[in-house]
Amino acid sequence: MDAAKQPFSAPGRREATRRLLGRAIRYRGVIVAALLSSMIAGLAQAFPILLPKLFIDHVLAERPADEQLGGLDRWIVEQSQNLADSLGQGAADDRLQVAWLVAALIVVMVTLSSVARFLNEYLSKYLATLVVRDLRNDLLARIVRLPMGQFVGTRLGDVVSRFSNDVQTTYLTINIFASEILFQPFLLIGAVLVAFSLSWQLALCALVSFPVVFLPVLLLGKLVNKRSRRTLVSLGEATESLNQVLSGMRVVRAYRMEDAEVERYRDINTGWARRQIRLVRTKATGKAVMDAIYGVVLAALLVGGSYLVVGHHWGVQGSTLLSFVVALAAMYRPVRRLSGAYNRWQMSLAAAGRVFELLDADIEGDENPDAREIGPIRREIRFDRVGFAYEGGGGPVLRDLTFTITAGSTVALVGPSGSGKSTVADLIFRFYEPTTGQITVDGIPLSGASRSSLLTQVAVVSQQPFLFNTTVRENIAYGRPGASTDAIEQAARAAHIHDDIAALPDGYDTVVGERGARLSGGQLQRITIARAILKGASFLLLDEATSSLDTEAERKVQAALDNLLEQRTALVIAHRLSTVVNADRILVMEGGRIVEEGTHTELMERRGAYRRLYEGQTG
Repeated sequence: MDAAKQPFSAPGRREATRRLLGRAIRYRGVIVAALLSSMIAGLAQAFPILLPKLFIDHVLAERPADEQLGGLDRWIVEQSQNLADSLGQGAADDRLQVAWLVAALIVVMVTLSSVARFLNEYLSKYLATLVVRDLRNDLLARIVRLPMGQFVGTRLGDVVSRFSNDVQTTYLTINIFASEILFQPFLLIGAVLVAFSLSWQLALCALVSFPVVFLPVLLLGKLVNKRSRRTLVSLGEATESLNQVLSGMRVVRAYRMEDAEVERYRDINTGWARRQIRLVRTKATGKAVMDAIYGVVLAALLVGGSYLVVGHHWGVQGSTLLSFVVALAAMYRPVRRLSGAYNRWQMSLAAAGRVFELLDADIEGDENPDAREIGPIRREIRFDRVGFAYEGGGGPVLRDLTFTITAGSTVALVGPSGSGKSTVADLIFRFYEPTTGQITVDGIPLSGASRSSLLTQVAVVSQQPFLFNTTVRENIAYGRPGASTDAIEQAARAAHIHDDIAALPDGYDTVVGERGARLSGGQLQRITIARAILKGASFLLLDEATSSLDTEAERKVQAALDNLLEQRTALVIAHRLSTVVNADRILVMEGGRIVEEGTHTELMERRGAYRRLYEGQTG
């Protein structure tokens, strides 16, 4: 199968995870700092779990005898006495000493946790931003190098959706990884450590139940990923529909199709909403089941713990049970957050997979080290028995095409629509490779030539001129960055557009608007001609450059083209035959073949296909 026509292929979840984290690992320092801040914040936030027990045992109730104190209780009492001595309180009430100590510990822990949590939050988003920046750069570098055939049958809206929506969702993936998956386990570890310090027996009972709590999320994770991917595909379809309406607004309004387009978009958007609702339902189901299981675990713990307190088993007291309930809630909170992060991770992996699909698409190969350089055309461009067919296109577009464009000459291709004229231009640019035969430039086969050297020698003026939404100056200098002001103005004068530019509000610094919306069709075309003149290419391709202009605009553009064609080799694809009567040679195409060739005078005398076309236009 032709590489240019291969569909995008998505990596699996594991592969997408590996590659996404591989991009994050490039910034090891950020990850290590985020990990350390997560550890400090998570462990510091475990301290409040002990507050109920500390206040009940040491502030609200009489302090037990020293020999009855456990390790943590004994440490609290000792440190509170040390604090009282340092403050000069002497034999103040022990309970107040504990209150002061606990208050001081709260301030220290909250401050430490707040600073660490800030660093974790900042570093998480910082890491995600760096990864997304790299992804966007790599994506655009990939897209502009995709073979032209890759876009045959590929919706532009789908590509735009991958570049914008899916990459933004990938930002959430990295953020989830750094802010949740790295942070929440430390919260859980802190809560578990405190739970074991309170009662290792109860802690073991609680931990045994946690796999059951996680089970619904794990079982539904694959379904979340699958439905997320379908939702993203629907979002791409909706984006494509919107792009078409916005791009074709003149046609929509002219044909009074507003209601039809709104209805079409409504149907597509409804499909997206239906998939989104299914995704939400799947995620909500997992959360609901998990909450229900947790409720059962909590109820069982309260009942069982109450029996232990009443029966004086395992050394469990009322304050211990109360703090353990707090610890259980503290353990469940990160578990719930991790389950939510897992669901969001599955959703974002679907988006990451679509991004990697595009990054994995075959691109036009890098320059072959053995590729031959093409300089200014000195002898000829030759098509030798060239044939071409699009993959799955239903038959050949070009058949056994043989002709020569001599250096310094102008050759015109004419013929009815669909005869293969524009395909000839695509083959010269190497947007596609011939199916059969070969094309040579000064005897060098294009298939073995350096692509960059070839394109350096080629300039194009097309039927639909395209300008970027920037200044006139930058548009003219697009093919020659850094060109001097004098060179730009000389090119504009040669293209008969200098006076028009000078009359603009900001002259050459006027921003032309989206697709050159602030200029007329003739002005647009002459600016693209100035661009071609400034590039100084030795071969020109004019693709029906005047077919969409009125008579006056055509006259100005034709004068500019005459200047452009001087001492250059040119291939002119023409619809209006009146524009090619002075060509050195005219090739008449029908059904992908050349059926006639000669000068205008010779072809008119033959009374064949060319004369019929010409008289049909001048009739």
